Amino acid sequence: MGEVSSTMPPNCHPQAYVTAIAQKYNLTGIFYIDLWPVADSMVVLTDPDLMDKVTVFKPLHMHPMAEDFISPIVGKNVIATTNGALWKKAHHAMAPAFSWSHIRSLVSVVVEEGMLFRDTLDKLAQSEEVFSMEKTSAKLIFDVIGRIVFNFPLHAQTKGSPYLKDFRDMIHLADAQFSWNPLVKISAFFKRKTIFDRLQVSIVGKINERLNLLRSEGIVPSRKDPFSILDLMLREHVQEEDGDNVKGQSSQELPPQYLESLVTK
Repeated sequence: MGEVSSTMPPNCHPQAYVTAIAQKYNLTGIFYIDLWPVADSMVVLTDPDLMDKVTVFKPLHMHPMAEDFISPIVGKNVIATTNGALWKKAHHAMAPAFSWSHIRSLVSVVVEEGMLFRDTLDKLAQSEEVFSMEKTSAKLIFDVIGRIVFNFPLHAQTKGSPYLKDFRDMIHLADAQFSWNPLVKISAFFKRKTIFDRLQVSIVGKINERLNLLRSEGIVPSRKDPFSILDLMLREHVQEEDGDNVKGQSSQELPPQYLESLVTK
């Protein structure tokens, strides 16, 4: 691993190292890399049929390492790292958003944001200035995802989005968790907390704004044709409120635990 990583640029994704090792030693199908005590050891699968065994036919649980890596960026118990009942509940709520019929309905969103991206590239081409394609395309991806998740624009491509900057900072700070220096880890922890608290306040505001709109318009989000992933996550709560209001009860605020799950998922 050390020999291969020394031949690559710094901060490469570990998959690049594993790919190079497999090619150099002609390792096919399945092989084992023992990284103890520096890191967790791993079983590497390169055969599609073997991959199906552990992802389709009998899905294995997510490794705790995934939670360790993701939680400093977006919080704990996100759908990408959870297992069991938590994962099933989040998956059930979000699944309709990933149906083919719903994805086709989002073509206009991708086209609109794609046109803004093209205009940006045209201007950069005319100016002939050097720019980062990764940062420029990230704004496109961020705006598309934002509209799909929240059903409102984040304006990363036009005005610039503080959300994108904060998420980038969180990702960079997450690298500090792998440092051997405790001072680096402590400093990163407090910086992450400041950014996370700021993001949480802002996102909670957007969630409550959407919930209030659904309440005022008397809308119960549809599982078959949702406006956004957020609507699907709010659907269960809105349905319960609708039943309570029939009995003359007033609308309730989102429970703190449920609100926290919305922010992280």
